[in-house]
Amino acid sequence: MVKQIMQNQTSMQSSGQLVPWLSEVAQDGPESHTQAIDSVQDDQSTRDNYVGSTHWSAVLNDLLDLKELLHSSPEIQNLQYELPMGASHVGNEPIFGAFSSFSLDKIVSEFLPAKVDVDRLLSHYFQGPVFIIPILHKYQFERQYREFWANPMEVKPLWLSILLSICYMSAEVRKITDPGGPPLKEFFAENSFLHTAAGQCLVLGEYNRPQELAVEALAMYAQSKHVQTLDPSREAGVVLSMAVRAAYHLGYHRDPDLSGRFTVFEGEMRRRCWAICKQMDLMTSFELGLPSNICMENCDTKSPRNLFDSDFNEDTQELPSSRSENEATRQLWFIVKDRMMVSFSKVCRDALSFYVKSEEDVVQLDQEIRQMYETIPQVLRVKDMSESVTESPFIIFTRIYVEFIYLKCQCVLHRRYMARGNASSTVCCINAGKRLVSQFIDISKEFSPGGQLYMQRWMLTNYTMNDFLLGVMVLCFALYIGWNKHDQSLHIDTNTKEEILTLLESSHTILVDKSASCKDARRVSHVVRQILDSTKKSSKPASNVESPPGVAKNLEIAQPQTSGSHGSESFYGPLEPLTFMNSPVGDFDWTMFDSEVFNQDTLWPGQP
Repeated sequence: MVKQIMQNQTSMQSSGQLVPWLSEVAQDGPESHTQAIDSVQDDQSTRDNYVGSTHWSAVLNDLLDLKELLHSSPEIQNLQYELPMGASHVGNEPIFGAFSSFSLDKIVSEFLPAKVDVDRLLSHYFQGPVFIIPILHKYQFERQYREFWANPMEVKPLWLSILLSICYMSAEVRKITDPGGPPLKEFFAENSFLHTAAGQCLVLGEYNRPQELAVEALAMYAQSKHVQTLDPSREAGVVLSMAVRAAYHLGYHRDPDLSGRFTVFEGEMRRRCWAICKQMDLMTSFELGLPSNICMENCDTKSPRNLFDSDFNEDTQELPSSRSENEATRQLWFIVKDRMMVSFSKVCRDALSFYVKSEEDVVQLDQEIRQMYETIPQVLRVKDMSESVTESPFIIFTRIYVEFIYLKCQCVLHRRYMARGNASSTVCCINAGKRLVSQFIDISKEFSPGGQLYMQRWMLTNYTMNDFLLGVMVLCFALYIGWNKHDQSLHIDTNTKEEILTLLESSHTILVDKSASCKDARRVSHVVRQILDSTKKSSKPASNVESPPGVAKNLEIAQPQTSGSHGSESFYGPLEPLTFMNSPVGDFDWTMFDSEVFNQDTLWPGQP
């Protein structure tokens, strides 16, 4: 058996399926390998705070010339003493072990608002502009809600947790969308007691035990955490991890049709719930720079159908066919995003992997991403704001969300190879970064008073903000490689450079504006300022350099060149992953991540 394993390993190595970064690292074993590439703080207090290559700050590793400037910057040093605005202390979280004496009777009597207020909040949630997580069936929930008020003290704690999470999110959004509406209780309008009560109900309901409503209640609780801040929430990541584990225990990852134990209604709601688990876990893990808790290869649950809640109910015997994707339903973006998660998860795994793909694998994954984009229905294709004056804010934002998934796939996949000097990856990465940042700037203009999206500015989530930061850092890196004097093939043309500078100037204004509510935006604003200032100092009238041969102008994809009897030249040219350390780009210290950029005791995103 040992002999067979050794033969299999030899076969894998010879086939080029997995190519280690450096043979020396591979020989040292996984522990030293991890130390070589992980982005981990070295001091005792933050030693275990890892962020991988999907996190926007990983780009900072490539901007070595900024390290000393940022390390000595008093603004950056001061960040370690400040908590992100709106972030909660873990010590106050009831589900994380905060001691408190509470009971179901006390929660209902002290924390639950009057029925008239709850009615209004539920109406605002289900009928208003709030993004509804489709794990709740509107008509089933409405029936359960009537039964609850008939006998409040007989309610299941996990169901009450869902109700309180809905009320909390609706109240938070209402502060922005209806500031002149009927007043609610002072503690209810200004504080987060509803969120605390939802956590207490999770504890009372034993959320850690796989059971009915455990996954749904945890998912709703995690979503309510995302409305608190524009910074990534580590607490939400922990909650979602528990939700995913509970979903696995309950078999949500297996299609319900395989067991035959579920009704048509139950099966479809389980598909919706598992789709939510996948999407929220992948997106949250991405912005935290961590691997997802879900392995797609271990799941066979089908995607839910594009149906209104009115299309099926608890008595349905046969599930209707999906509605046309030419119809912009409120469910459609959720269905499309679920399809995109397959390719998105592959990109995340590649970015966080300790191995480098072969050129064939990179090209294949790039093609898969582009094919994924082609499946997006026309009604969800992004448009300029000037062409969306008759569109609802919901449609505008869902288009942006779907578009950003594709663009960050391009950024994350190709930045790794852009950093190694590959011209085609550089083109793809810069184009995606420009497009992402430009679209974010356009919608940001409409957040100002009188703008088309002013009353919906709450829709700017930490997911979208994180995508923007990633795009900005990609553009900073594009300018940085333009300064590299070793390899002229890495330079960008003058027009593209000017376009990037214009985008970064506008981005810096947005970042400064968001710095009060987003710690990450404040960090990136300093990086952008340093890049812009350095560019202005180095700019000279005679510095217009034409794009060198082999790099297309206007960033069109460069085609591989033929090379003698060997046929097509390698996709990576002289800087392919196996040999890039021999090139001038190898002067970069690739093994040192963000811990070299900021002080060792700098707090990481979402860290209390």
